[in-house]
Amino acid sequence: MKEHIRRFLYLLILLGISVDLYSNNPYIININKNRYGAANKNWSIGQDERGVVYFGNDNGLLEFDGFNWKINTIRNFSIVRAVAVFDHHTIFTCGYEDFGRWDRDISGQLKYTSLASSVNRQNLINNDFWKILIVGDTVYFQSFSSIYVYKEGKVELVTNKSILFLLKVRNEYWVQGMQDSLYKLSDDKLVKIEGSEIFKGKDVRIVLPYDSDRYLIGTSMHGLYLYDGQHFSEWNCEASSIFKQNDLNCGILSSHGTYYFGTIINGLYEVDLSGKILNHFSTETKLQNNTVLDLFEDSDSNFWVALDKGVSYIQYLDNMDCYTDPTNTIGAVYDAVLWHGNLVFATNQGVFYIPQKELGLVNPMRNLKFIDDTQGQAWGLYIEGDELFCRHNRGLKVINPDMHVLKSSNKKFDTGLYSIQKTVLRGTEILLMSTYEELKIMFPDNSRVINVDNSHISTLKTEVDHLGNVWAETPNKGVYRYLLNDSLTRVKESGYYGGNSDDNLPYKLSISKVGGRITLLGDGRFYTYNDMDNTMKSYRILDDCFSQIQNLKKIVYIKGDLYWAIGDNTVFKFYCDGHSACILESYDIGIHNISMVDKYENISILNDSLSLICLDNGFLLYNDKTVHCTKNNTEKIYIDYVQIKNGEGDLKYLPLTGKSDIPYTYNSIAFYYLSKGAFNRNLYFQHKLEGVDSEWSASLITNKIEYERLPSGKYNFMIRTVDNLGNISEIVSYDFTVLKPWYLTFWAYVGYIIVFLLIAYLVWIIILRRYRNIHLQKIRYREAKRLQAANEKLQREIQDKNAELFTQTSFTIQKNQLIMTIKELIDEFYHGPKDQRNLLLFYRKIETLLNNNLNTDDDWKMFLIKFEEKHPYFFKRLKDLYPQLTANDLKLCACLKLNFDSKDIASFMNMSVRAVENSRHRLRKKIDLSAEQKLSDFIMSIE
Repeated sequence: MKEHIRRFLYLLILLGISVDLYSNNPYIININKNRYGAANKNWSIGQDERGVVYFGNDNGLLEFDGFNWKINTIRNFSIVRAVAVFDHHTIFTCGYEDFGRWDRDISGQLKYTSLASSVNRQNLINNDFWKILIVGDTVYFQSFSSIYVYKEGKVELVTNKSILFLLKVRNEYWVQGMQDSLYKLSDDKLVKIEGSEIFKGKDVRIVLPYDSDRYLIGTSMHGLYLYDGQHFSEWNCEASSIFKQNDLNCGILSSHGTYYFGTIINGLYEVDLSGKILNHFSTETKLQNNTVLDLFEDSDSNFWVALDKGVSYIQYLDNMDCYTDPTNTIGAVYDAVLWHGNLVFATNQGVFYIPQKELGLVNPMRNLKFIDDTQGQAWGLYIEGDELFCRHNRGLKVINPDMHVLKSSNKKFDTGLYSIQKTVLRGTEILLMSTYEELKIMFPDNSRVINVDNSHISTLKTEVDHLGNVWAETPNKGVYRYLLNDSLTRVKESGYYGGNSDDNLPYKLSISKVGGRITLLGDGRFYTYNDMDNTMKSYRILDDCFSQIQNLKKIVYIKGDLYWAIGDNTVFKFYCDGHSACILESYDIGIHNISMVDKYENISILNDSLSLICLDNGFLLYNDKTVHCTKNNTEKIYIDYVQIKNGEGDLKYLPLTGKSDIPYTYNSIAFYYLSKGAFNRNLYFQHKLEGVDSEWSASLITNKIEYERLPSGKYNFMIRTVDNLGNISEIVSYDFTVLKPWYLTFWAYVGYIIVFLLIAYLVWIIILRRYRNIHLQKIRYREAKRLQAANEKLQREIQDKNAELFTQTSFTIQKNQLIMTIKELIDEFYHGPKDQRNLLLFYRKIETLLNNNLNTDDDWKMFLIKFEEKHPYFFKRLKDLYPQLTANDLKLCACLKLNFDSKDIASFMNMSVRAVENSRHRLRKKIDLSAEQKLSDFIMSIE
């Protein structure tokens, strides 16, 4: 390949929200053309130290931080024709009748201040400002009729001469009079360059350094010139003649040592130092627009292109040439070889080739040629002698040097063929054929083909170890191991690993040979075969080497101890000799939707220094020039601004320096951050908030993180970047403190103590009063109880007295009635005859009357009532103990309970004393009293 072939990826962005990569054959994405105004004219481009890119746009100042697009508008959406970046916080712009500065406030927003307000308004009428140059702390604003300088806060007029563009070359500042001679700006004065009269009637658009001390001058329609400091001469080269026809508009000298020139009519050209056109981008190659208004090389040596309609991006990939097909003709590439001066590659559309020498031409993919009779899925290519074997979906295709397919008569290869491996087994050179149906062996004469295993298991790839074992990888599960007999006709021993086996290996495994050992790769882990005990064990050397890498899928042998490891759209070139391993180079090729063939990722080794990385729409050519161990090349991360808010949604912003104290009411915090590599690399962010998070977060593609309703305390927010090559950036941290709520502050506690003491005092007073009241209530209660008891006692006494009075009265009445009756009987007897019969009758009447009054049941009932009031359970207790007692026994017991003697009992019970004694004797027997016990004492003991 020619040395001048540029290794770059071309990207067109209309709005910056969905991007793709391109190379020599550009590919365009059409997106919503009205959003943010990015699809309008973009006049100028700049970038700050944090990687934020700015565009002078028809609608204002367009800003892109790698994640978000933002339009910053001036009054009436004025046009911005030029942008000059002083730093992340200060941007200068100019446009129609105005120029000024933007200052970024604490919220991350750019605020515009017009500097033209201090200039005579008459000088600005219908005046467009086109260029801005920053020299130290001095800023120049240039229109077609004047140059103003802004320094130390003041704006002054340098010149009001009619001029074209103010241009910077090295440390010099050139300007052309309107279609006139060239001048240098020195000490704010224009000094004419001798001999520049040659440019009268011409428009000088660019002045660039050439060699170490010469200058390259580009005109719009009159070609290119060289200036050696003394003389101007026309540069007659291929590019100069092209630019005469296409209206050269802008240009830059790239860090790659080539020139980029933008034209008004026919797009963008890349030109080397000899004037040879290396690449051309236009609408023919699906560039969005042919009018290039500005070019800018960013800090990563990639290029931004401002178009009359939209924005383009050109990105370089080290050591890589990228070839993609804008017409999508070739489809996904699966394998490639260099054969007879041609690059031949197998795709899912068939087999294509391109002469190797044409790879150095502009847009070489136009020259693709298709090999007939290879339509369909071609899995790979294998060179055997002077023939090229194509492993095809419809079997084995043999291609001869004139790029035609030979008709094969071998019916055994009508089935699909995945791979072919040439090896020596048991001293015999054979071809191992991995087919859709089973693993086959083809012997040297190509006439004898046998099936290794008749189990009809599809195999994808094979490897042979030092013991003669044949390892076969299946497309979707595990790996088989076959040990053949000496004649290679049957399998003596076999094994199965992964898949549904019980060996604890991953289900899907891929095989390779690394460091002379069979290596299995599955779920990002490496395993190697231990022939001593016929088991698989971890391959620690490779596991340690790729400990930071995820989603590894395949290993490809290069030469010697060098290998490729293929990950998730990443590739690693590494060294392994079986004892140590080291990653030498790493490439992220999955930027902006460029990708390898999913599940069939492959790298074809074309020769010792050239590898082809298969893509789903083309390929990358890797040219091995240097070998160096990969270093951590992650970009620095910046915290752009910090936002806090309260429960009502009110926002505030925190300073980025020093420690910040946040009121508790604003305890929801959001961090906005950015990194220069966020746009042109697969860069992810991880964050951790000490005090909340115990581990780093998952990798996220976002430049904002929020924490809601944080409790009071000290916090340390940390943010870092990580890419899919395993590189981790330095940690950027931000310390802040969420203050305690007012009710938890020191003075609040002092207030709480004072309030507590007051409340305690009041409670103490209340308690004293309460206990005093309770004590008084108890005294009153006891007095009331005493009075109530006394009252009840008096009431009982009164009732007793009343009862006694009533009894006495009743007894008196009864006795008086008895006396009156006796008196009447005596009077009747006195006035009647006094014979013996009447006397006897009188006697009987008196006796009957007295007996009736002495034995009334009413007296006994009244006695029982009074007795039971005083001794309520006496009779019940006696009946429970001695149920055999009669009513007279109970009366006797009652009299004994009242401590009556025998005479009182006889009088009360109207019986003789003798009878009472007899009754007492009978009672003693009934209750079974011993002779020593007194009856009266026993009765008194019963309650």
